[in-house]
Amino acid sequence: LNRIEKFMIGFSSYNNIVLNEVYVNGRNNETKANIIAALDINIGHPLINISLKKIRKELIKLDWVEHADVYLLPMGKLEIELTEYIPFAIYIHRKDNYTLINNAGINFKEISVNEFPNLFKLYGNDALEKVEELSSIIDQLKAFNLNVSKIERIDSRRWDIYLKQGYVIKLPNLDVVKSIDAIHKLDNNIDYDNLLFIDLRIKDRVSLKYKQID
Repeated sequence: LNRIEKFMIGFSSYNNIVLNEVYVNGRNNETKANIIAALDINIGHPLINISLKKIRKELIKLDWVEHADVYLLPMGKLEIELTEYIPFAIYIHRKDNYTLINNAGINFKEISVNEFPNLFKLYGNDALEKVEELSSIIDQLKAFNLNVSKIERIDSRRWDIYLKQGYVIKLPNLDVVKSIDAIHKLDNNIDYDNLLFIDLRIKDRVSLKYKQID
């Protein structure tokens, strides 16, 4: 405890100061019910019996909470500053097992397959170890108005990007972001509606494959 916290707790033991108010900042996704349960205190609780260390520990156990700061202020006020995880993708561990991850690849919440439909799905061997590469890749694709639906890690070496536009971009294992610039050089005669994939795996070469059409 810092000096102010020690002073407040000591002061409360002589003056019967109790908890009067609780403020929570930074909550976006974590439920109020879970936060209240984690606090395990009520208005009127003696300040001398409140452990800020315990409150921090219990708050960080919540799925969405990455970090928590807890302050005991004058007049029986408890202030909580939460930093929540920002969901980046849905990681598929195996069939019927899905978790939210942040852009550093940290799994923080198990979900069902139909939740968070706007996030792309991620899977493949060692995908989490290289997930930090994906932010730049996705930003580059967005610059071409391309939206990602899922991403697969292939042979622990490179990415296949599945687009909502209906085709796949096969990326190389090196100079990944730079390789995407080749899309800008494609001519306007490409039949994107029937495109199966764009292959960028070989440096300075772009290969296209179309769906078989009867």
